[in-house]
Amino acid sequence: MTVQRQIKLASVIDPAPSHLLTQADSEIEADHADEPLSEEESARFWKHSSLDEIELFHGSYRTYRFAKHFHRVPAIGVINRGAMSTYYRRSNHVLPEGTVLLLNAGEVHAPAPAAEPGWSFRMFYLPPSFLASMCPELPHSPLHFKTPFLQNPALAQSLLHLHGAMEEPAHRLELQSALSSALADLSESYAFEPLLKEPSKSDRSSMRLALDYLHENYYLNPTLEELAALSPFGPSHFLRSFRATVGLTPHAYLLQLRVERAMALLHTRTPIVEIANALGFVDQSHFTRIFKRILGITPSRFLANTR
Repeated sequence: MTVQRQIKLASVIDPAPSHLLTQADSEIEADHADEPLSEEESARFWKHSSLDEIELFHGSYRTYRFAKHFHRVPAIGVINRGAMSTYYRRSNHVLPEGTVLLLNAGEVHAPAPAAEPGWSFRMFYLPPSFLASMCPELPHSPLHFKTPFLQNPALAQSLLHLHGAMEEPAHRLELQSALSSALADLSESYAFEPLLKEPSKSDRSSMRLALDYLHENYYLNPTLEELAALSPFGPSHFLRSFRATVGLTPHAYLLQLRVERAMALLHTRTPIVEIANALGFVDQSHFTRIFKRILGITPSRFLANTR
């Protein structure tokens, strides 16, 4: 297939990757207090255009105190600055920076400042429809956490990185893979009923179909649901089986394939921006970042070396 043909087939990224939500279109925001914020405080809800089942929240506060409230869906988050005090399960808790928050649906809480100069936190709100679509093999097992607060630096950084990524352009498969992996890790250790059961022997024939598809369509941006449809598994179970068989998530494997193809195209002196478009990257900077992360060298430096 020619580079020109690949460019036509490559998925287009929404130039506005997210849209802000108001109380009119966000049940979660409607659950919060209506006390106005000061000039030193900010809060916003949004959805990413590639994964718009999930509501996202980022709040930064100095003196603001939430009213007691609850949410109708489970929520996962991280305190990324300062210390937060909160009412939860009939007790008050002081939580330091880096605390992972695991809030079950329906449980009353009321965040407030614990000390100067306030605190900031990021949250994911996960509707049952999203969890059911990712784990159809467990339709009657809603996500329910054993403990509301964790001290796990690696998990906190992983969640913060993913949350930040959902403010930028990204493909659905990338976000699904990262979020599903985080949910699987969380549920294994901290949920009453794990979202994912340990797979039995990986179904290598099912994984081979997915691998063949990725090798033939590396310039496209399939979703996790589309890849899982090539197997007898739901999306989360498929992701676990793929990772157990291949050693990478489908998205990471797809990036490896694209970088290998990019190396071949660079040898033909194809312009870098054309390669980025042809291989399904968000843009040239995204291509450059992934290329360097995998090979340790930028495409332009690689091109100079080939000469």
